[in-house]
Amino acid sequence: MSSQAYNERNRLVAFLTTMYPSGIAVTPIEGWDPEWYNCVYVEFPWGQASWHIHDSELHLFSHLKKYEKPWDGHTTEEKYAKIEQYVNETVGVII
Repeated sequence: MSSQAYNERNRLVAFLTTMYPSGIAVTPIEGWDPEWYNCVYVEFPWGQASWHIHDSELHLFSHLKKYEKPWDGHTTEEKYAKIEQYVNETVGVII
């Protein structure tokens, strides 16, 4: 994903954090660049979702407090499947 695409995604995630309980935590992953350890967690009605954020975009999330709950184990695929299901059920649009 290009840096422009990450920036656009991160702006949408920042917007979501204003509508749902959210926080940020340092979440190291073996083999990852430490500049990607920051992780934004959003608690949707159906459960937790998270996105790793590059250090250069932390300013978008300066309003967040430290997230204290543990990661629930969701995968990227599960996260987007739950979002898709919610959209389908809520507005009747298949994405």
